[in-house]
This record gives sequence, structure tokens and C-alpha cells, in this order.
Amino acid sequence: MQLVFTNVLILFALMFIGYILGKRGVIKHSSINDLTNLLIDVSVPATIIVSMIRPYSADLMKDTFRVLFIMTVYHLSVVLIAYLITKIIKVEKKNAGGWIFGMVFSNNGFIGYPLMYAIYGNEGLFIMAMGNIIQNILIFSIGIKMITMNYDTKEKIRIKNIIFTRQNAAILIGMILFISQIHVPKAVVSLLTYISNLTAPLSMIVVGLSLSRYKVKEMFTDREAYRLTVFRMLIVPLFILLIFKIANISANNDLPYAIMFYTAALPSPALLAIMAEKYNTSTTFSSRCVFLTTLVSVITVPIFAGLL
Repeated sequence: MQLVFTNVLILFALMFIGYILGKRGVIKHSSINDLTNLLIDVSVPATIIVSMIRPYSADLMKDTFRVLFIMTVYHLSVVLIAYLITKIIKVEKKNAGGWIFGMVFSNNGFIGYPLMYAIYGNEGLFIMAMGNIIQNILIFSIGIKMITMNYDTKEKIRIKNIIFTRQNAAILIGMILFISQIHVPKAVVSLLTYISNLTAPLSMIVVGLSLSRYKVKEMFTDREAYRLTVFRMLIVPLFILLIFKIANISANNDLPYAIMFYTAALPSPALLAIMAEKYNTSTTFSSRCVFLTTLVSVITVPIFAGLL
């Protein structure tokens, strides 16, 4: 428990460093997109591939199928619950889609991958990558419908945006290497390892840099964003912890359940704000949700990690 808590704190300390660097102008905000592209297109794919260059394990394959099933059930369940909550608490119609998106999806890419690697090593990263396939598919399908909900836009779902991503390509390559046990030259593994070592520190620094773009005072003026943060960062993780305790599930010893739990405990993804900007919908509300959930996660995630 202490090891988990310490690793989580280190990652969020890196995020704080990124925030300070951005606020003081040491790294310009104009560099964030370039650093993000470096992560998404290079570092994260390399990290996924490296995590899958390992001896074949039937147990790991079994966990892969289990996490795909568990994450599908989790996401679809939260979609339904989030939709009902927006009706019960009467979320403003123009914010309802962003509210549901922020409840359902998590920042697995920038925070989840390095977090799982820090806590559970290559196996944790392996299973997180597998489970994240479900989130990626849903984000670029029903996620688009959420973002544009109650807005006069007719955005089409593009299959290529769902399937043909660099992370999915890395997963495919990694699975081929994992199943076939093709020998990968040591020099190639070393190169990929060097690149993958960027993922944990750089991803958290980028999150901190992204937060530093916002005027802090403006981020604390939206009642709706507060309500989302309470549900997203406290109620949902606590509810899942309660289920685990009742069902006697030891998530720390069962990676698929651990992945599901941290997906629930992590903040809303930066894609919430990015997609709202792209489709010109609830941009201000979405930015506030990303800011508040990420800020609160600095406290809640280490605490939940210690309770798991």
C-alpha cells in the first residue's frame, strides 16, 4: 500500500512541476501541442510495445479478455448512470453531453499509463493498454454524440478515427510479438525502452502545463463543474470500492479489476476540452471540468490508491 501511495505521489509531483514551469513561462504554452504529439505519436506507442515484448503467458492472455469485458461493462454502465444523473439533478442541456463524457471517460493516456507502469510494472501497462481499447472505441463513437448532444451539429462517426490510431497500431504490433514470440534484437528493445522512459515524466508534466493555461479564478466559478467533480472523483470511486469490499475482490492482486478501479478514480480526459473545442460545444464548461477533476485527483487518487 505504501509503495502504491508513494508512486502516485511522485507522478503528481511531476504534474505540479509542469504547472510551475508553465506558469513561470519556462516552457511556453505554444509547446504543449508539440509535447502532446511526441507523447501520443511516439512515446506512448513505444511504451505499449515494450510492455508486450515479454515471454508468452496464458494467464496474461486470460486477463486481456477479462479486462476487455470488464471495461465494456463498466463504461456502458456509467453511460447509463451518468445520463440518469443529468436528468435527476437537472444538468443544463447545453452541458449535459460534456457532463456525461466527463463522467464516463478517464485520462488513461496521460495519467493511467504511467500510473499503472509505476504501480504494477509492465504487466499493469499491458493490461491497461488492452482495457483502453474499449475507451478509445467509445470516445470516437458515442463520445462524439455526447459532446454534440443538444447542439445543432451533424458530425459523422468515422471508423478510421476509431480504429487507425497509433496506440491501436502499437497494441497490434505488441500482440503479434507477444503471441508469436518473434525475437526482437536487443538494440531495438533498448531504443524503444529509452523512448518509453519519456512517457511517465513527460505525460505528467504535459498535464501540469495544460492546467497552467487556465486562469485559476475562472475555473472555480461553475457550479455544474463542481457537481461533476464530486460525482466523478468521489462518489463513483467510493461506490466501486464498496462493491469490491462486499464482493471480497482484492483489486491489487487482480489487474483487470485494478484497471477498472483506476479508470474510475482518474480525472476526466483532456479530450473532453479538446473535442468540445473542435465541435464548438460546451468549451468553457469542459475546460473547467478537466481542470477541477485533475486538480482534485492530486488528493483523491493517492488516497484511493492507499485504500484499494
